[in-house]
Amino acid sequence: MDAIVEDLISIIASEIEAFEQLLKTLHAKQRAIVEGQIERLNKYVQTENKLAHKSKSIEAERLEKTKELAKNLSLDDLNPRLSQIIEGVEGKYAQRLEEQRDLLTSLVEKIRTLNKSNQFLLNHSLKFIEQSIKILLGGNDKASIYQKDGKLQAKVGKFKVLDHSI
Repeated sequence: MDAIVEDLISIIASEIEAFEQLLKTLHAKQRAIVEGQIERLNKYVQTENKLAHKSKSIEAERLEKTKELAKNLSLDDLNPRLSQIIEGVEGKYAQRLEEQRDLLTSLVEKIRTLNKSNQFLLNHSLKFIEQSIKILLGGNDKASIYQKDGKLQAKVGKFKVLDHSI
C-alpha cells in the first residue's frame, strides 16, 4: 500500500505543478489584457488551454489512484475525498497529503479568483470598444450643445465623429 500512497503523492505533486504553471499563465494573460497585447493574449490563451487539458489528465490519474487506495483501505466510498484518504493512511503520508491538499485548495482558489478578474477585464474592454464604436459611428442621434455658462443651448441632429456612409 505504501507504493500506492507514494504514487498518489507524486501525482498530486504533478497536479500542483500544473496548477502553478496555470496560475503564472493567468497572471501573464492579465498583463496582456491590461496592456492590450492581443497576440500575447492569444498565446497565453493557447497555453492556458494546454495546461487545463494537462491538469484534467492528471486529475483523472489522481482519481484512479484514490479509487485504488480506497479499496486497499476498505473504504465504503470508492470515490473518496482526499480528507478520507488522509484519515486512513500512516502519519508520515497523512501529513504530506494534508499539505498537498491545502496547497491544491489554495491554488484552485487563486486560479478561480484570477479567472474572474480576467473575465471582468475582458468584459470591460469589450464594453469600452462597443461604446467607442458607437461614438465614432454616431450612436446618438442628437448631440447636445452647451453655452459657456453650462446651460443647454440646443440639440443638433446626427452628430458623428466619422461618416461611415458610402
